[in-house]
Amino acid sequence: MLKLLIVEDERITRESLESLIPWEDLGISSIKSARNGQEALKVVENFAPDILLCDVRMPKMDGIEFSKHLKSLFPKCKIVFISGYAEKEYLLSAIHLNAIDYIEKPLDVEKITQTMKRVVELINKEREEEENKKRLMEYYNESFCYICSQIVQQLLKDEPDYDLLERYGMADFVSSHLIPIVGIVKWKKEETQTSVNDILRYIYQETFNKLGEENEIPFLFSFTSSNSFVAIFKRKDKIDDVKTREFVSLLKERLSKFCDISLAIGEPTHSSKIKSCLEEMGKFIHTKIFYHGFGSFYIYKSLKSNEEYKLPFNLEMYERFLKDDGVKKVKEEIERFCFWLKSNEYPNIEKVKNLFFEMVIIAYEIGKQRRITQRLDEDGRVQKWKEIDQKITLDEIREVLYETLDGIFDILNQRGNLNKKAYQIMKFIEENYFDKELTIQKIANHFYFSPNYLCAMFKKATGKTLNDYITEVRIEKAKELLKDDSIKLYEVAEKVGFSDPNYFSTIFKKKVGLTPSDFRERYYV
Repeated sequence: MLKLLIVEDERITRESLESLIPWEDLGISSIKSARNGQEALKVVENFAPDILLCDVRMPKMDGIEFSKHLKSLFPKCKIVFISGYAEKEYLLSAIHLNAIDYIEKPLDVEKITQTMKRVVELINKEREEEENKKRLMEYYNESFCYICSQIVQQLLKDEPDYDLLERYGMADFVSSHLIPIVGIVKWKKEETQTSVNDILRYIYQETFNKLGEENEIPFLFSFTSSNSFVAIFKRKDKIDDVKTREFVSLLKERLSKFCDISLAIGEPTHSSKIKSCLEEMGKFIHTKIFYHGFGSFYIYKSLKSNEEYKLPFNLEMYERFLKDDGVKKVKEEIERFCFWLKSNEYPNIEKVKNLFFEMVIIAYEIGKQRRITQRLDEDGRVQKWKEIDQKITLDEIREVLYETLDGIFDILNQRGNLNKKAYQIMKFIEENYFDKELTIQKIANHFYFSPNYLCAMFKKATGKTLNDYITEVRIEKAKELLKDDSIKLYEVAEKVGFSDPNYFSTIFKKKVGLTPSDFRERYYV
């Protein structure tokens, strides 16, 4: 049963409202009254009304001011104003307070009865919805991950079972603006023993605590494979991006404890279109990760079609270079080719993998001719294709090829111990590029060489000066960081070992041909 507070300064009107309306029949069992706003404030110290029936003009404190106080105490309380003055100022105030109605005097008993009946029905409906949501939360407490998975699986069907979704209390969710999100994860080694269900529970618990409103399910999350997931975020209206950004930030923060992550965010859509959206976004995020690796998130855009373009790599030239022991030239061509692929985001990833597989086969054929290795038999070819096909990024596939080339031609061993030491120096630089104090003297001290010997040995082994190689590594790392437009340019400079952002920009342009901001805009924005 509901509670009603009547605030009216005219005694006859106030008593008439208390006695002439069939409150019990309407479902209102407890009624209190007051003569003005100040008196009403004392009443609500010990009385929590569900409905306020309030005059607008009253002495000491008018109905508008009192209603503001009441709303701060009881936000769910429904307000109906009564007044003999239909003034614009009062009407606007009533609208701002989300008043249910504004009834003019002289009062009509039938009109008040019908209005209050409507208010009671609205309250009962809201309470029923809250009960449904509470029941849903109870379901979640019993088998949270299973239910979420079932709901997501339903939304991924061509024809979802909306009756089932309604039984789960998700009718309001699926009728809202839904933001589809697709992500790919790369598990950290120390977290491989953590079960998916444990991670799911952690994601829901931690994100709900930060984002969820009382008795409301703001999002769904489920893994669709061992390394991919979908999230569906409920947005209250189409223009509210703040909550979406907050949700994505929280999701990345929570998942980053377990894995590296990249994800794509789609446009608001209806539940009937969520399946097709997620399918297209899956292709999109796989392409982004293939070319740019993990760690970024993207706003989904339709993939451009470059299918008609021939891949700009000459296999005949590749074979000729290998036959002439020109592995260095081969790698230079491969680097140029990879840069083109990343810049253009060539959509046919299968075709790219096939091309790298052909390069591996050619390398083995030449190795056989040079009596360095055996020709790959059928099983060997299948195994090598699986190795390439299972790689997620272009950089990983390129490393498979480079390992094959280095293994077959035994470059490191042919150059002897000198080259092995140079390789160790290169690894040291790659692991410490962010150190602003990374100098030739510091590297020499680490390897117990004199600076002069270190520089001469490194130049002889690699064909590059030590400073040039340090700069090269830093610029490549900077390119990776520039993928994330949330990192400011001066922060990129600091993260790759430059203390002066202007000097970083000058060196970057000299090496790449573009300023850092132009590079980011051309390739990643």
